Amino acid sequence: MVKVALDALGGDFAPDVVIEGAVNAVNKNENLHVVLCGPEAEVKAKLEKLGYTGKGISVVDAPDPVAMDEHPVEVLKKKPHSGLVTCVALQKKGMVDASVSAGNSGAMMASCLMLLGRTTDKFSRPPIGCVIPTADRPIILVDAGANVDERAATLVDFAIAGSAFAETYFGYENPKVGLLNMGEEEHKGPAVLQEAHQLLKAAPVNFIGNIEGETLIEGVADVVVTSGFTGNVVLKMLEGFYELHKKMFGVIDTPNGRRFDEMWDYRMTGGALLLGLNGTGIIAHGRSDALAIEKAVEVAAKYAEKGVSKNVNERLLAIKDDSSEAK
Repeated sequence: MVKVALDALGGDFAPDVVIEGAVNAVNKNENLHVVLCGPEAEVKAKLEKLGYTGKGISVVDAPDPVAMDEHPVEVLKKKPHSGLVTCVALQKKGMVDASVSAGNSGAMMASCLMLLGRTTDKFSRPPIGCVIPTADRPIILVDAGANVDERAATLVDFAIAGSAFAETYFGYENPKVGLLNMGEEEHKGPAVLQEAHQLLKAAPVNFIGNIEGETLIEGVADVVVTSGFTGNVVLKMLEGFYELHKKMFGVIDTPNGRRFDEMWDYRMTGGALLLGLNGTGIIAHGRSDALAIEKAVEVAAKYAEKGVSKNVNERLLAIKDDSSEAK
């Protein structure tokens, strides 16, 4: 039985879509248990309204709401009984296997970092590893928004974490790593990217050089490394492209059309994994609907069941240790 703690008040349309998504997830997987963290009476009333009477969902009272614009550190200090902090605290106590929130992403990152802890002090800043679509297969985008103003050495850490993620989750052998830039030439882009390019050439990853936006979508790299600021912009652009495509062309009921929907609909990804932490923390989209929440819970359970975070951490430690010995 895999147990996933879910922030019932997280997201623009919470708690209704969160609870509906949780119900849909457990109804499809008898080996899954969801712990809804939110105002107990309200959550139970909505479960009753949905007609859910099964044993796949339990409720932990966590009445404090967290606004999207609240400062992450203040949330940790002043709202330990919020659904967001509670869902991570339950994992720290060993009561659940994964934690999911579609709420304040900064607060979720801070909670995971402070409560679960880093894999190693050698790893500078935990990034968000997000699965994104390309022309023929999914790849990893790292960082997708956890950090800004990174140093070149931090981008190298992102490459190592992304490589470990691609290896352990997708089974990509010796994954190809590309640095997102405005041109393929080594001297292109700001100084931090030029420096990162040189460091990546000597890093313990399969670095293929700079890649541009169009080659990202073509899927020439298995792992795309970028700053959290740029990564988040890319992520939102891909989501916007899919939604524009749906508005312009509607549903295309062909094998390729169905495959496109499955690959490019952001809701099917569910959520993104925080890398380099001692646990499984999933950040879901703030505007998640019931399907996106269902998929976020599903992917959290899959990561936990497969031991993705543990395997990524072991691989990350091995790479960092090998790199240190080489110096």
